[in-house]
Amino acid sequence: MTRAALAAKAPEERRERIMLATIAVVRERGFAGTRVADIALEAGTSQGLVLYHFGSLAGALAACLTMLEDEFYDDFAQHLAAENGPVERLRFMAELAAGRGAAVGNWGLWLELWARALRDPDSRAVRESQDRRWRTVLRRVVDEGVADGSFSPSSAAKSVLRLAALMDGLAVQLALNEPGMTTRKFTELWWDSAVLELGITEPAKRGKTPR
Repeated sequence: MTRAALAAKAPEERRERIMLATIAVVRERGFAGTRVADIALEAGTSQGLVLYHFGSLAGALAACLTMLEDEFYDDFAQHLAAENGPVERLRFMAELAAGRGAAVGNWGLWLELWARALRDPDSRAVRESQDRRWRTVLRRVVDEGVADGSFSPSSAAKSVLRLAALMDGLAVQLALNEPGMTTRKFTELWWDSAVLELGITEPAKRGKTPR
């Protein structure tokens, strides 16, 4: 990222530049290895302005993930609506989570937030909000499939919880570069479980998962 002085920039632009700097630095060094001074240097601004906008390093990370999530869902809603039927929509969700993920390829950043959420109430609140958002979308697709007969789970609520938890677990392996875990493998494992959970008999036609 080009480092540019932000003193004359509008507050909104300054805030965005600081968030982009936070993403870059935390990706490279991890949360524990990142200092507010590192972010300020990357963004070309002062530590005081970083703290003014976000209050703390943890606040900056939470804001970054919220920004990434909002961008993801804006794009996600458009593409999901274009899929024909609940089976194709569910498959699309699996491919998106694996290849362009709920954190838009930033599963490592989510792990940083999850670790913070163990002890930090603000991080916990962000994590819970983001989990609810994804599960709500997943439940909406499952309910659509139940309504038109494509899905027949014994309990839609329990199936959604289990499938969301499995996605999180696979994401951890993907973020940690587990040997043998690829985006294709992620999708295959999750989709096989979804077929069993939801009683899917109609095959999905997508098969576009990136390797």
